[in-house]
Amino acid sequence: MLDKKNGKKLVTVLLVLSCIVSGIILAASPDYKNYQIENAHELDSLLNVHIQDAQIKAEQIRVTSIRIDTIFTRKEYRIEVPSRFSKTLFHVDLHKDLFKYDMQAPAKVHFPSHDMDIYIYDQGTVLRSIRLTTNPELDSLATPKE
Repeated sequence: MLDKKNGKKLVTVLLVLSCIVSGIILAASPDYKNYQIENAHELDSLLNVHIQDAQIKAEQIRVTSIRIDTIFTRKEYRIEVPSRFSKTLFHVDLHKDLFKYDMQAPAKVHFPSHDMDIYIYDQGTVLRSIRLTTNPELDSLATPKE
C-alpha cells in the first residue's frame, strides 16, 4: 500500500505527465483556419459550385430576389429535383461547406411532399434560401446524387 507521501508524489508525477502529453497534442494539432465570405457574390459562387457538384442542371433552377426592407434583398433558389434525389444528402453536404465559414444552414421538410427549405444564416440573418421541390417529370434524368 502507498502511504500519503508516496501517493502525493505519484499524483504529482501523473499530473506532470498529463500536462506534457496535452502540450504535445496541442502543439501537433493544426491551426484553426478562419474562412470568411466577404460578399454576396462569394456566397452565390459557393452555392453554385455546390449545386453543380450535385449535378443539378440550370433548367431546374430559378433564382428570385426577395426585398426584405429598403436596404436588404435576399435571393431565393427554387430547385426542382427528381424524386430519387436525396435532399437530405444535399443539405448535409451544404451544411459541411458552410460550417467552415461559421454559417448555419437549418432546413425544414414539408410533409407529405418531402420538399425541403434550407435557410442560410450568418450572425442571425437569413442571407439565402433554397427550396428543393420534387418534380416526378425529372425522374427520367440521370441524377447520380442519391
